[in-house]
Amino acid sequence: MECSCGGILTEGRSSYSVSGQHFYLVIEDIPAYKCNRCGKILFEDDVVDKIKALLKRIERDTKEIVTGTPSVHTYDY
Repeated sequence: MECSCGGILTEGRSSYSVSGQHFYLVIEDIPAYKCNRCGKILFEDDVVDKIKALLKRIERDTKEIVTGTPSVHTYDY
C-alpha cells in the first residue's frame, strides 16, 4: 500500500465518520495507515469492504424505521 504523494505509511488506528440522510455513524479504533508526508489516512481493502457493507445495511435498515418524528425532545438541547 502506498500513498499517492509517495510518503511513508505508519501503521496505527483511526476513526471513520459518515452521515447519511437519516443517520450519522462514527466507527472508532479501526486499523489504518497514516502518511507521514501529507497526513492522509488509508484503510486496507478488507476494512473498506466491511465499512461499505455496514453502511449499506444501515441505509437499508434506517429507511424501514424512519417515522418522521424526532426520537428525543428538542427542548433537551
